[in-house]
Amino acid sequence: MMAEFIWSEFHFLRPHILWLLIPAVLLLYFWLNNRSRQDGWQQSCDPDLLQAMQIKSAAKGTRWTWLYWPITLIIILALAGPAIRQIPVPMVKNQSALIIALDVSKSMLSDDLKPSRLQRAKFKIQDLLESRQDGQTALVVYSGDAFVVTPLTDDTETIVSLLDVLDPSIMPATGTNTVAALNKANELLTQAGVNQGQILMVTDSIDMFKTEDRLQAISDSGATVHVLAVGTAEGAPIPTNQGFLKDLRGQIVIPQVDYASLQKAARTGQGRFSVLDNSINEDDIYQANPNSDDQDAIDDELGSEHFIDDGPLLALLVIPMLALLYRRGILMVLCLGFMLNTQPGYALSWDDLWLNKDQQAYKALESAPEKAYQKAKSTQLKAAAAYKKQDYKTAKNLYPETGDSLNDYYNRGNALAQAGDLEAALESYDKALTFNPDDEDTLYNKSIVEQALDQQQQQQNQEDQENQENQQNQDSEQQNQENTEQERTEKERQEQQQQAQQDQQAEADQEEEQEQAEQQEQAEQQESEQQQEEQEIELTPEEKALDAEEKQAMEQWLRRIKDDPGGLLRRKFLYQYHRRNQDGESYNNQTTEDW
Repeated sequence: MMAEFIWSEFHFLRPHILWLLIPAVLLLYFWLNNRSRQDGWQQSCDPDLLQAMQIKSAAKGTRWTWLYWPITLIIILALAGPAIRQIPVPMVKNQSALIIALDVSKSMLSDDLKPSRLQRAKFKIQDLLESRQDGQTALVVYSGDAFVVTPLTDDTETIVSLLDVLDPSIMPATGTNTVAALNKANELLTQAGVNQGQILMVTDSIDMFKTEDRLQAISDSGATVHVLAVGTAEGAPIPTNQGFLKDLRGQIVIPQVDYASLQKAARTGQGRFSVLDNSINEDDIYQANPNSDDQDAIDDELGSEHFIDDGPLLALLVIPMLALLYRRGILMVLCLGFMLNTQPGYALSWDDLWLNKDQQAYKALESAPEKAYQKAKSTQLKAAAAYKKQDYKTAKNLYPETGDSLNDYYNRGNALAQAGDLEAALESYDKALTFNPDDEDTLYNKSIVEQALDQQQQQQNQEDQENQENQQNQDSEQQNQENTEQERTEKERQEQQQQAQQDQQAEADQEEEQEQAEQQEQAEQQESEQQQEEQEIELTPEEKALDAEEKQAMEQWLRRIKDDPGGLLRRKFLYQYHRRNQDGESYNNQTTEDW
């Protein structure tokens, strides 16, 4: 980018430096006048002795003292920062792309996550969009087929506004077609020209038998597929208006989340795996900044303009003047010259003068662990600070898995135990005991962890037993409910037959009455038209104004009718679905279940 000279906008970047001209001129004036009257020998020796010594006055011997004036002026002007050249500053815009593929099949209505899996997924997506600072985002929904809700856009507020209307009822096909969702997401990345985009699958089920090849192909093309598992391994029934959803055998459907297949999908897609369950999950569900290169950003030439400081170029004029001055006064000019390239100063504390960062962190470890964590450079010291501030998850990741001493494994075991990973903590304690089998602290902590692990196992067994009993009770209730429903169905069938006979008789009577009513209505309509023609002839201006007010009131009432975004999306998806089938595309429901 070439700099442009703009003489009309000449200015100083630091104009307050020009105030130095006043004291500089006064000091230089008095200094030069004093040394022009007397030099050091004249002040100390008798005039007759000086004449006998034949020493020439230094003031008369220096003929270039007038150069101090332009030197002082040039240096102060250079410090003020004269600017006449201007260059455009490019603005960099992040072009990273994220495709969110949301599963809206019927299984997402299960209420093992309150209020439902789908609603909790919407909340998580909304939080993700609010925290996403830059980059483009798109939303794809899928069940038996996949559809684009919003293409890649910077307007995340539009995506958030459409989340509320997303529901299985707007989808034209049932099931869970993950391949269609991946194809649609990859199509959006290709259309946008993004080589290294990211796809976030928000779902409770992925059939790896039919999806693995497609995941591998997308990963090989440069895109990354992350998986956010929604739901629990125990699952829950799917509520409907007629009770719980049942399969073809009449059994209540309880969709369970297979974490193993979802983890395998994330590994195949070279992405991250996260779980959205009833616990608090603060982990990143996708990589905010992937391996970006120069293609992830573009230069915007319409950025702001920046003026160049030409003070250093102006200061170059001082060099020949210093050569003419020889040695007299050169020290003062050099001191002023060093000020041209001043470096930014940084405030130092007293500890910075005597202690390094690790020493300062160790000093603050007990009283201020947060401060110690920020200052520490050593991994061990940073891990100890994280443990002190009760960030056990960070501490266990910082402590090395393979240590060189008992303390390394002992500290890592403590962090793992506090983080809830009891089995890994026991392994770390066992490795610590290999250095000293009689270490009391390690043996004591190991016993506490073993007790906690036994208690956890007992609690798990008790919960399994309770779940088994609940399942038996549920099966018995379900059988009773099915018998009741069969009796009710038979009774309803008989009532429907009787009602059908009554309806046929009523329809015949109604048709006869309708014919008579139509004849009477035609006669009344002819009479009303005649009366209206007569009234229109006799309408007054006040009556005409009343009719206009009624029309305006009707228009205002019609404007109150709200838009139906869900209905618009339903019609849009249905139209696209029929278009695809008419074009002869093979439709793969990917599953025999409609949930």
